[in-house]
Amino acid sequence: MSRTIRRQAPPLEAIEAFILATRSSSFRDAADRLALSPSAFSRRIQALEAFVGVALFVRDKGSVTLSKTGERYLRTVEPAIDSIRRATVDLQAERGGMALRIVVPQSFAIGWLIPNLPDFQRAHPEVNVELRIGRDIDDLRRGHADAAIYVGPGDIGSMPAIRIAPINGILVSAPELASGRSPPTRLAELPDVDRLAVYRPEGLWERWLRNMKYDGAPLSPPTYFEAQFLMFEAAAAGLGVAIVAPILAHRLLDQGRLVRIGGYQAPLGIDYYLVFADEAVQRRPDAIKFRNWIKSGLDRFV
Repeated sequence: MSRTIRRQAPPLEAIEAFILATRSSSFRDAADRLALSPSAFSRRIQALEAFVGVALFVRDKGSVTLSKTGERYLRTVEPAIDSIRRATVDLQAERGGMALRIVVPQSFAIGWLIPNLPDFQRAHPEVNVELRIGRDIDDLRRGHADAAIYVGPGDIGSMPAIRIAPINGILVSAPELASGRSPPTRLAELPDVDRLAVYRPEGLWERWLRNMKYDGAPLSPPTYFEAQFLMFEAAAAGLGVAIVAPILAHRLLDQGRLVRIGGYQAPLGIDYYLVFADEAVQRRPDAIKFRNWIKSGLDRFV
């Protein structure tokens, strides 16, 4: 006589989708983070609801919110999934040979980390570093990464973090502007030149000018770029002046493609942090070696 044993727990991928849905602005956003189509993501949620036999979300005119039952279920399963992830990380660490997976903003990766990473690998050949470009520290919560370079202040929840460097801004341009004129030498000349900026982090020009106590004529809105390295290249091409962090622009400065304007420097009100997924990751030997190396390397920009 055959017996069918009913599965008592839903698939982990369905639980992962459920937890991520509660941490995202929409199902579409959560689907993007898992590299799934919206329909595939919805099927995972529907499969979980069918398994537990109750709706976990309230769907109303295109909006989706967590139901009371869903809230109760989340409080139970979320710590369990976190425990599974931590236990897996600890076991992998005991075996050795695991990679240190780091989420890093594109600008920091291009401007500092990747050019300097060979030095770390020569000093610590036993450590395998894997980089993932991004700003989303939810990858740490989901167990998809071990640490992240984070631009703060911001909400990192209960995850352990250390400040590795403050971010100061200096005023730069090409040695000669595209118009043929020389770069400005004083803040009072800023109304006469184009300013370059990035969308994120927001408000860099405003904070910098405020910290410099700028009291000159009103300035025209800057030209915005999607990424820091695009703004750097635009400045090096003579399209305007920019506020840059020496940490990111030092190679262009060393090459003479960018020149510093005056001795102007001011804090931007943000810092670089190294955030760890949890205390177990923070204690790992490879994480400690990376932490010490990156902090030492950035000290010269402080």
